[in-house]
Amino acid sequence: MLRAYSRRLLSPYVGMVQVVELGWARALSLDGQNWAIRYTEHENKLTSHARHSHDPRVNLSMILSIKDDQPKTRVIRLAMDPEQVRQDSERLFEVLRDITAPLKAADCYEYWLLDSHDNKPLALLHSCVDEEDMHKPVPHSEWLAAIPAAELAIPDPDASDTGLYQPPVNYRLQQCIEEIAGPKPQASWFKRTEPATVDLPPCLMNDGWGDPEYQRLCDLYLQRLSPRLLMMHNLPRTTREKLEQAAVKYVFEVEMYHQLYPEVVDNTLLNAALVEARLKRTNDGEPQRS
Repeated sequence: MLRAYSRRLLSPYVGMVQVVELGWARALSLDGQNWAIRYTEHENKLTSHARHSHDPRVNLSMILSIKDDQPKTRVIRLAMDPEQVRQDSERLFEVLRDITAPLKAADCYEYWLLDSHDNKPLALLHSCVDEEDMHKPVPHSEWLAAIPAAELAIPDPDASDTGLYQPPVNYRLQQCIEEIAGPKPQASWFKRTEPATVDLPPCLMNDGWGDPEYQRLCDLYLQRLSPRLLMMHNLPRTTREKLEQAAVKYVFEVEMYHQLYPEVVDNTLLNAALVEARLKRTNDGEPQRS
């Protein structure tokens, strides 16, 4: 049976992964064009239930790229029969060419680290699509601050002004979260519904805790991740608008992910960022992407 949906790739947050389950294989994509294929028969129970079971960068069998409505296959596991790979690639191509990204978000069950002061949701640790998956092992009650600072640097104007060394924003924010969660961190499952029945933060964390430094670090973090956060579904309009305004500072990332944005508040702003990306590429060559 065919299932097609999207879900957040968390711990750390990387973006929305597009998922097409075909029964005999699972296709995963972060951009809607390049699909990592994982054969069901190659997934044992440990792998299929693992923390990274929906990460298209690990445990692959092959990669199918679709460009200009044409497929290109790269085999990862050389022991696979070439003729079988060819036939499977054709089958996958016929299915994936009819898939329109972004697919509807389905991971409505959310596992949140709790604020030790009032037990309200503090930071998102994990999510799942099916209710029964809530009974599977969950990650430790520890929030990871997105992609490592070495891969996705977050500028801190205040630290630059003082001239003093400060740890990266990612890690300082992570420390703040740890302090708010307390010495014995607790986590709990919630279900996100439309309309909302539980007051869940729209992004990855509660960004209104009240402490000025926490708020500042939180704002810097969300602004830097904004091109990826815009891939999330059902964001309040005001939240999406703020993220769009922050995202246009990173035009190459907007260019990379914009086809997976479920909606856009300011098309003029977004289009200007896409034009700027093309002009910069023409003048400077292909950028180094994060």
